[in-house]
Amino acid sequence: MKIELKYFTGTGNSLKILKTCGEIFAESVNTISISEISRNETVLPGSDLIGFCFPVYAFGIPRICNKYLREITRFKEQQKVFVLITAGALDEAGLAITECKRILKKKNCEIIYSDVIQMPINWTTSPKPPYPPSKEEAIEIINQGVYKTQKIARNILSGVKKHHNFNYPKKYSEIKFYWNYYMFKYLGIQNMWRLFRVYSSCNGCQLCAKICPTNSIRINNKKPFWSKTCEQCMRCVNFCPTESIYQMQGGNTIGKNKYREPSFKPKERKTLYK
Repeated sequence: MKIELKYFTGTGNSLKILKTCGEIFAESVNTISISEISRNETVLPGSDLIGFCFPVYAFGIPRICNKYLREITRFKEQQKVFVLITAGALDEAGLAITECKRILKKKNCEIIYSDVIQMPINWTTSPKPPYPPSKEEAIEIINQGVYKTQKIARNILSGVKKHHNFNYPKKYSEIKFYWNYYMFKYLGIQNMWRLFRVYSSCNGCQLCAKICPTNSIRINNKKPFWSKTCEQCMRCVNFCPTESIYQMQGGNTIGKNKYREPSFKPKERKTLYK
């Protein structure tokens, strides 16, 4: 059985979930491939099963994930897939799975399983709580997420089918939910990159630009500047060795917990200079 696993992640949660799936799948001697989604990839080789795992950003999936799924060439034969979403709270996945299902069905995919897994919050620049947890709290949340994922992976191997049902978050009314969803999708994400700044503690190491998953950071006079392709994934914020990155309008990061999945090591990319 050949299984292909595809992910996008800011600070490692989605990769951790798919690696956990891969460990369980490997117990049945399956051929498994795990890789980050690529904007240059439009044709996926046919597999017995393809699994996608993305984070939820403001009740949807990141733009790069949406674009990736839309640009995949339609499968000639029906392709079995599963979709897992990582979220800071189980009831706040919003329309993330709905978006994935809507696109994948047009690609001749049969979604055999979908679910939401709680993982630690990484939105350090949030102007209000909840903020990233302490390291001890994060480990507990990760362990619970891994345990749930192991059960999911075994269910998938056993042929159990489950589909996550859309729900409104408990603390949101229907109006507030859609207001937040559409404001972020059509206005917020288009402009939030403009709010990034660095404190005087920035030492010009350029790590933020090297590890940005969307190559959205350029360096000018040893200082980072963000661009409109930024997904607000928070990798730069949470990996900055001097904790120097923040956002204006309430996105102060001094004294806040930083979060990245402990085993996650992002790939370094070519630094962009002006």
